[in-house]
Amino acid sequence: MRAFDRIASHIPLYKDELLALPDRVKAQARDIRFKAGYPITVCGMEGIFFLKNRGVTRAPAPGQPALSAPELQELFMHICGQSVFSHEEEIRQGYVQVDSLCRAGICGTAVLEGDRVKSLRDITSIVFRIPRDSPGCGDRLFLSGIDFTKGALIAGEPGSGKTTLLRDIARSLSMGRFGPGRRIAVLDSRGELGEFDLGPCADVLRSCPKGPGFEMALRSLSPEIILCDELAPGDMEAVESAAQAGVGIIATVHSGSDPRSRPLCRDLLSTGAFSALIALRGREFPCEPAFIEQGAGEASRLPESRAG
Repeated sequence: MRAFDRIASHIPLYKDELLALPDRVKAQARDIRFKAGYPITVCGMEGIFFLKNRGVTRAPAPGQPALSAPELQELFMHICGQSVFSHEEEIRQGYVQVDSLCRAGICGTAVLEGDRVKSLRDITSIVFRIPRDSPGCGDRLFLSGIDFTKGALIAGEPGSGKTTLLRDIARSLSMGRFGPGRRIAVLDSRGELGEFDLGPCADVLRSCPKGPGFEMALRSLSPEIILCDELAPGDMEAVESAAQAGVGIIATVHSGSDPRSRPLCRDLLSTGAFSALIALRGREFPCEPAFIEQGAGEASRLPESRAG
């Protein structure tokens, strides 16, 4: 079952309409969006599509049915399994893990406890992200001579393919596609890395915050390399500690076209945990590297592999 159809199965009110969409729309879809007062949208490589009569339009038509607030609340309760409390920690971080493949981002009004987000209320939109697996998308990085055992930081904007690329790198290392197989510990704090097969030597630690995850992996999994997604300022100490323990770290971080212009990227690179910086081209060219910096930071521009 393709990822789009599996995720559609978690949306009972609109399951039939979503499953009836043309294959070309499903194949390029990046997310399915529900917002109170608006038609359901599917966002893909070609832009935004609006659901209409088991098909799609490129712009909302006059009188096109819109999602009501009660329908959105019903969908929210459904993905929570009718128990908001059981997903409290996820909701605090802005999402609900529906199953091992499906994560739904949620938006509403933040409930604060001091300067900490305690929860979200009055949900106004739900976004079902569609994960992609693209075996071989990381091959050119291995062929470029990157030594992943010495660490690599993958930087790019949302939707640029960071997670997809990280997943393929993990699989290639675990399976020994470009050299000896490596023992990999995958810190899958949000359930987006381990839903596809990562090979025989990749151990996936799910739903664990990165700080404790680094420590648990080092103590019990004997990894040569630790992989994790979406580093944040609070992860700096854990990264430094793991690097000092002699483990390679491969991680992603959000950034614009110039990663070094973001303080977090500069701080991460200054830890010495990453011998390579891989900057991605952007959401219109998922998984495509714009440039790679290795060692002393000499940047090499890579040719485009697909027509833009």
